[in-house]
Amino acid sequence: MLVSKFTADATAQDGLHALASPRAKMGWVALEVVVLTLAVIAIGYWVSPADPLFTRAPIPWTWFAPILVALRYGVLAGLGSMVMVLMAWRLLLQGEDPSAAFPVLYFLGGLLLTMVCGEFSGLWRSRIRRLSQANAYLEDRIERVTNRLFMVQRSHDVLEQDLLLQPSTLRQALGDMRARSLAGQLDAPAAAKAFLDFLGVHCQIESAQVITLTPGTAHGTTLASVGQPVPVQLTDPLVQYALDQRRLAHVQAGFPVHEAATSHLVAAPLVLGTHREQALLVVSRMPFLALHDEALELMAVLCSSFSDAALVSDEVPGLLAHLPNCPVEFAEEASRLDRIAREFKLPSQVVVLTFNDPVHAASQRRLAERRARSPDVVWPYALDGERERLVTLMPLVGRAAVDGYLLSLATYVAERQGLAPHQADLATLGIQHRVMTLGQAPLAPALVGVLGGTSA
Repeated sequence: MLVSKFTADATAQDGLHALASPRAKMGWVALEVVVLTLAVIAIGYWVSPADPLFTRAPIPWTWFAPILVALRYGVLAGLGSMVMVLMAWRLLLQGEDPSAAFPVLYFLGGLLLTMVCGEFSGLWRSRIRRLSQANAYLEDRIERVTNRLFMVQRSHDVLEQDLLLQPSTLRQALGDMRARSLAGQLDAPAAAKAFLDFLGVHCQIESAQVITLTPGTAHGTTLASVGQPVPVQLTDPLVQYALDQRRLAHVQAGFPVHEAATSHLVAAPLVLGTHREQALLVVSRMPFLALHDEALELMAVLCSSFSDAALVSDEVPGLLAHLPNCPVEFAEEASRLDRIAREFKLPSQVVVLTFNDPVHAASQRRLAERRARSPDVVWPYALDGERERLVTLMPLVGRAAVDGYLLSLATYVAERQGLAPHQADLATLGIQHRVMTLGQAPLAPALVGVLGGTSA
């Protein structure tokens, strides 16, 4: 079964990511520092009342408290624990013997070791955050590719069955709707109406509506509807189940229908319009023969794909305005990777190839398209009526990977054209290239600039 997400916010994190999260609650951190440090000091006082801090012992066992805290939460937490150890020395030892000498080496060694552990912890937490962000992007990319493959399969089936009645494929229609939404041509009511019309054609719904979610009210505002609408209450058990699970809910798919009655068949969260309004799709009537797993999977994928247009970065409409011929997929990927490059210092590259050979330009561009790596996003871009270009977006790689890609491409094209190995050079083949690293400048002007130049 295909599982779809309806929001860009992930609510579950693994242990490593939770440990590396910078949003850990400060109150919980402070409580853990205090409890752990006091527990270690109390154990020391119970084991060795004469020297509870083990200042004269072969191993300063009390150091374990600030070291563990520094490894878990960083330098500041470790220093706080070390300050508590210093206060304990003044209260426990100096209070009993005011003439006791201050153990300089004991506290200096503990302080230095705590700072080293804290720096080590900070470095690795930063690396874990970067890896988590890269993995999150790759997982999101895999899910979107899976959804697109499913859409291609369904589009092929629909095209075979309804070619005479439906001149456009399912994938083309959905892509056109997403492009219009990204370009700002659809506000929330228009987007809801277009989505319901689209859903009615491909999922055979008889009665459905899209409502907005207004906090504090029992009824939502209807944005669009088809068929005879059935009143929707936000307290409906199926609606509540869909909102709690944040995914499509059906009366026969995991919903505990025996616990409460509902007047609807399907409920699914949506995100609509350029303002990212939270909405809900509620289907009340469908033909009996349409109630099967394949139809529900298609509906879930359509809801997820439609919501993606509102969840993309705010830079995508601006990029499409600067480059009207830019594919929506390329604009979305470039926007995501640009944000990752700016926030997490994980670079991605944009390589622009210009084919100047009038005889082999078309064949060279096709060879370059086939040579692209599987994670890459390619965009054939015509500069004018004669020359051809290919824009390749290479996710999460540095300039070394670009150099390897260009060298491999030159060798591949030269072999296909029957040239000698010493002629395997882009300049010799009449191919010019420009490289742009994402995250170093505003995306739309930078991409327009790299597409406007012609020199390598």
